[in-house]
Amino acid sequence: MGNKVAGFLMGVLLCLGSVIYSADSVTAAEKTSADFSDLKDLDDATKAKFDELISAGIFDGVGEGTFGLKDEMNRAQFAKVAALIFNLKVDKDLKTSSFSDVNADDPANGYAVPFIEAVKAAGITDGVADGVYDPAGKVTKEQLATFLIRGLGKDADARATPGVDDHTVSEWAKGYVAKALELKLMSNGADGKFGGQSHATRDLLVLGAYEAQQQYTEAKRQEEEQKKKEEEEKKEEEEKKKEEELKKQEEEKKQQQTVPSSPSGPQPDSSSPPVIQPPVQSTVATPTASPSGGEVTSGTQVTLTSATATAAVYYTLDGSEPTTSSTMYVGPITITNNTTIKAIAVKSGLKNSSVASFVYTVTVSSKSSLDLINEAAASGDWTGIDESTFADAGITGVTSENVYGIQGILQDYDYPSSALPKTLNEIQTIVTETIKINAINNYFAYGTGNEPDKQTFENAGLKGVTDQNLAGIISYLQSKYLGAGGGSGGGAGDIGGGYPGGGFPGGGFPGGGSPGGGSSAPLYSGSSKQDIQAAIDEYLDSL
Repeated sequence: MGNKVAGFLMGVLLCLGSVIYSADSVTAAEKTSADFSDLKDLDDATKAKFDELISAGIFDGVGEGTFGLKDEMNRAQFAKVAALIFNLKVDKDLKTSSFSDVNADDPANGYAVPFIEAVKAAGITDGVADGVYDPAGKVTKEQLATFLIRGLGKDADARATPGVDDHTVSEWAKGYVAKALELKLMSNGADGKFGGQSHATRDLLVLGAYEAQQQYTEAKRQEEEQKKKEEEEKKEEEEKKKEEELKKQEEEKKQQQTVPSSPSGPQPDSSSPPVIQPPVQSTVATPTASPSGGEVTSGTQVTLTSATATAAVYYTLDGSEPTTSSTMYVGPITITNNTTIKAIAVKSGLKNSSVASFVYTVTVSSKSSLDLINEAAASGDWTGIDESTFADAGITGVTSENVYGIQGILQDYDYPSSALPKTLNEIQTIVTETIKINAINNYFAYGTGNEPDKQTFENAGLKGVTDQNLAGIISYLQSKYLGAGGGSGGGAGDIGGGYPGGGFPGGGFPGGGSPGGGSSAPLYSGSSKQDIQAAIDEYLDSL
């Protein structure tokens, strides 16, 4: 299983990349696609989507008359776009960030502080590591898909989706990509593949953001219509009850007036018409839950249903009485701590159900967090095991962004046999190596992060790198990676100074080959520790 790459959205800053024109120039809100030379060849339907977001001030060009269709954006820029398209609450006076690498004084990304905090509060991302956001970091298509799905509030749906059968998409992202394709937020390439690890560009962000905004707006519209309809039905029901009560009072009064008196007191008149009783209104079936309560383990999912067909269920988790303004049930509720669920079922034309209450007590396992991690790795069932479990065990470096990838590494570590029990130090070593391998892959494949030094290679568990051969190994690895560093073999000159002609000093490699021309396979953003070690060994053997 691949590591969950922690970066998210796109390369050149929206605020700095977009030229800030003088006060008398055309504002973003007045522009259309016709103002940008690289948008004029788009079809009319696509132009209309660009026009809507440009006129709304969500997007602008990267220069006078240029939109930058294939330019990349970064995580700071996407935070601003996400906050606008998902109508997030943004405190524009905010000057401090919960992330250590986000600073309002940063001339490049400081403008994004309130937007970054808004997307964090909305649960779209909590950074690439504990307290780290990486505002200038570039992102891939699969990461863009993840952000858009989370922004639409469909994170749980994506996690429950089997995912795409596409080798270009990392294991952790397959559910998010499947959901993005299903909702038509993004699409596959001409070859039928998604290309999940390729960089996302501004055109993809515009089209994905447009589709996400349309679906978000439509969902809100339906929610408001449903609420309005329920309020109108409630009002009609109250008026109907008043009319029936008045009618009942009039009938009773009429009956009393027609009853003759007698010495022994008033007697009923057998000739009087019977009192007409109002029809009894049916009641919606009270919701049921599975499981129905009691002791459960952390991570248990609870489903709510009503026996009344098409009835909507509303629930609360804070002990308050549910109403139609409470949360509508749309999918399983995950129990992570002691919880009381209160729920009602509602259907138009019927009386609301009585309130159902389900109490859940999360049992505390007597097993240590380390035991739970080892058991999950052996069984493949990671239910209830998340980044907090690793932290409780004393393992550092595991975040919500990389936990799924690390779980996969531990689960497959002893393949083909089941995962064997490991000590705290052994798991910490595996986690550290995984994070460093990911950093090395990102540097050579995408050009992000710092150039790895000897310590980085050692922490990644890679052997043979010394201060004396470090420069040669870096140049050789640049030539082996497919992606940002160019194709295999002599292409590394575009990154970090490959040698003229693609060769190394002293006559190149045996057989006249150039860097990347050896027998080991080309490397890419998802290369394993073994693949990278093979390339290093190949370089050392050629000396």
